[in-house]
Amino acid sequence: MPWKELKQIITGYQRADGPFALATLVKSAGSTYRHPGSRMLILPGTSFIGRLSAGCIEEEIANFAQAVILNGKPARCSFDLRARFACDGWIEVFIERLVKPNALINGLVRLLADRIPITVSTNYRLADPGAGTRIIDLPLADHAEEFVQEIEPPVRLIIFGDYFDAEAVAYLGRYLGWQVETVSDAGELPTGDLRTACVVMSHHFGRDVVALKQVLQGGYGYVGLLGPRQRKKLLIDRLINEGCLPRNVSALRSPAGLDIGSETAEEIAMAVIAEVQASLMGRNGRPLRDRIEPIHKAKVPICSDERR
Repeated sequence: MPWKELKQIITGYQRADGPFALATLVKSAGSTYRHPGSRMLILPGTSFIGRLSAGCIEEEIANFAQAVILNGKPARCSFDLRARFACDGWIEVFIERLVKPNALINGLVRLLADRIPITVSTNYRLADPGAGTRIIDLPLADHAEEFVQEIEPPVRLIIFGDYFDAEAVAYLGRYLGWQVETVSDAGELPTGDLRTACVVMSHHFGRDVVALKQVLQGGYGYVGLLGPRQRKKLLIDRLINEGCLPRNVSALRSPAGLDIGSETAEEIAMAVIAEVQASLMGRNGRPLRDRIEPIHKAKVPICSDERR
């Protein structure tokens, strides 16, 4: 589920008293707009945060959830999207009452801070007193009607540079719900992880060298450098001469961004963000019409009653 929506759910939960309802897409078949693990937070009065479709069933789910909020009894509902949205698919949604404090929301808040993935189990057996969503330490044994997923931290985007073109990159990253940090001092660059990207765009040769020496050995999932190829060559020569390992330097993506004809700062930012997204998701950035495999990779739950 996109972190932009998860952050909105966290904010909505923190700002309201509750009780709430949490709707989780637990099963799907065929082609669907959203996939298992997508969630909605429903407030009393049918206001909701998050999406389980392109917009055709959310109000119905929110209305249905009001009874769950009032009586506390979980519910399940199924939707054949072929008749509603011309999608060749079907989904099943589990709705449960949610009150404060809630372990799931608190776990998501901790995940944002420490960037350690959490495993979440949604037991949607209505007759089971333990039905509902909880955080678990280890994958469960295989149980019918139980959806388990690992929630990874959001993409973290480190921008090294403080010129105006960095603002556009930061804006688009934040719009996507990424954790965005702008750094102007190489000494403040954090250690990365596989879901962390760093775009070096200080427009200062010496500062870029210092930053790249640190970032290229920092475990980042993506490292990009703004600027022309000739400048990249000079930087790489300097880095290798100063002891950087060639295998680390070879990971540098420069000029950063996809080839979409960018000229303005905003267009360049769009190209850079698109390359970061493709790289971290293991895609190549080609047109979707050229893709032979399904657009969305099927994510098999850690344990569930159906294996796809």
